[in-house]
Amino acid sequence: MPVFAVLAHAEPQLLARLVDRLAPHPVIVHIDARSPGQEFAGLPRTVYVRDRVPVRWGGFSVVEATVRLFETAVEVAAPREHVVLLSGQCYPARPVKEFADYLDKAPFRQHCHAALLLDGTPAAGQVLRRWYFDHIPVGSGPLYPARVAARRTVAALAPRRRPDAFGGFAPVAGSQWIALTADCVADLLERAADERLVRAFRHTQAPDETFFQTLLWSSRWRAEVADPELRPRSGRVTADFANYHYVDRSLLGIRTIHDLPMIEESGKYFVRKVSAGGSAELLDALDARIRC
Repeated sequence: MPVFAVLAHAEPQLLARLVDRLAPHPVIVHIDARSPGQEFAGLPRTVYVRDRVPVRWGGFSVVEATVRLFETAVEVAAPREHVVLLSGQCYPARPVKEFADYLDKAPFRQHCHAALLLDGTPAAGQVLRRWYFDHIPVGSGPLYPARVAARRTVAALAPRRRPDAFGGFAPVAGSQWIALTADCVADLLERAADERLVRAFRHTQAPDETFFQTLLWSSRWRAEVADPELRPRSGRVTADFANYHYVDRSLLGIRTIHDLPMIEESGKYFVRKVSAGGSAELLDALDARIRC
C-alpha cells in the first residue's frame, strides 16, 4: 500500500480535497513553516511533520523539507511499500486504486526517471553555477526585478563548481515527484546526511530535481528504475522526466478544464499544477471521471 508524502504551502481546502481523494492510504504532510500550520490541521489519516522548514522555491530548503518528510514517512511505511512524493497542488487524474495497482505490478520498483546533467550543455549551469534562491527568493512584489537581476549576476560572476565537487557522484536531473520504496528512501536518507554532498548541492538551482535523484542513480537502487542506462539530458525538459504526473511542458500557470483532453490522453495518474479556484472545473471533471 503506498504512503503519500505531500509538500504543501498554501490552499488548505485544496489539500483537504487531495487527502480525501487519496483514501484509504496514509498521508504524511510537510507544511511550509512560512504558512500557518493550524489552517491545515485535522485531516484524516494524516501525519504532520513537526519540525517544519521555511521553504523557498528553487532553493535547498525544498530538499531539507523533503528530508523531514521522508524521515517521517519511513516510520509509517513498510520497507517495500512505496513512498509517493506529491505537492499540495497535485491531484489524481485516475482512481488511486489504479495507481496503487500500478506500483504493485510494475516491473521496476523505483520510479525516478533522470538523465546526466553534466553533458556539456547550458543545463549543466543548474549545478555548476551558484544560485541563491534561499537568500534571494522568488516572489512577486516591487523588488522582483531586482532579485532576478541579483541572482543572475551572482550566478554569472561567482566561481563555478568543478565537476569533482560532487565527490564522485554524477549529477543527474529529473522530476521532483518520485515514488521510492521505503527501504530505498531510508538508505538514501543516510547518504543525504553527508555534509560534503550537502555543501555541493546547497546553492544549486532547483536541487529538488537533482539531489535525491543523484543519490539514487549513484547507488545500487539504480538497478531498480525503469531504464538504468544513464543518458545525457540532450535538451529534454523537466516534463519529459515525469514519473506519474501529467505536467505541461511550459511549466507555467495552472491547469484548467481546457487541459482535460491532454490529461486524459496522457494516461498519467496525477496532474499538476492545480488550484482550488482556477482549476475548479477541472477538479470536478476529474472527480466525475474517477467515479465513473
